[in-house]
Amino acid sequence: MKKMLCLFLAALCLAALSGCGSAGDVIDYDLVFVNQSDAVIVEVVVDFQDQNGGTRNADSSPLKRGETFGFEAGEYPVTVYVYDKVANDVVEGALASLTIDKAPPEGERWYVTARGGADGLTFITSTQLPHPGEV
Repeated sequence: MKKMLCLFLAALCLAALSGCGSAGDVIDYDLVFVNQSDAVIVEVVVDFQDQNGGTRNADSSPLKRGETFGFEAGEYPVTVYVYDKVANDVVEGALASLTIDKAPPEGERWYVTARGGADGLTFITSTQLPHPGEV
């Protein structure tokens, strides 16, 4: 019992520190980054008109395929950057970036999905959560 409690608390701390959530948790966020790529993505940074922020796994390990990060929206436009290293802020050397000019329709959120690999990372933007098997 004690071991299970320790494992639960450790997992809770990692999730809180990283700002990441699973597909079931994205409902609380305005913009969700979804990794469906084979690229090494360590940090995701969002740069809104009035604020910016970034997040990564607590141990700075690369995102696995299917992992998500959620962000509270600021004022649009927003640019989403992905890095293969810890960036801590908007800096040069992003693997890829995408700018979204306007907020999603009322009651919706943006899903920014990374696809491809190191040779050609692309982003797809949608108001629908992509299915795990989509490529």
